[in-house]
Amino acid sequence: MQKTKKKAEKEQKKRFLDLLMGKNVIIQSKSGIIYEGIFTAKDGDYYILTHAKVIGKNNIAYVDLIGIKHNVIAHIHVEPKKIEPKESSQVL
Repeated sequence: MQKTKKKAEKEQKKRFLDLLMGKNVIIQSKSGIIYEGIFTAKDGDYYILTHAKVIGKNNIAYVDLIGIKHNVIAHIHVEPKKIEPKESSQVL
C-alpha cells in the first residue's frame, strides 16, 4: 500500500528530538562530560536518558535515569555506525 503524499510530507517534518526517541544517543556537554544512553523524553528543559553512562575526566558512572539540562549541551548525536582513525593529513 502506497503512502499518501500528505502522510509522507508529515513524516519528513518530524522534529529532531522525535527522531532520537528510543535510540541510543551520545550527548557531550560544554564542559566535556559525555552522556551515553537511551533517549527517552524531553521534560521541560531536560533531556531524559535511561540506562545511561556518564563519562567524566576521571570516572565513569552508570545510572538508570538521568536528566541533562539543555543549556549545558554542546552537541547530541546517535550512536556512530563506524569509527575510523584519521590519517595525519586529515587532522583539522
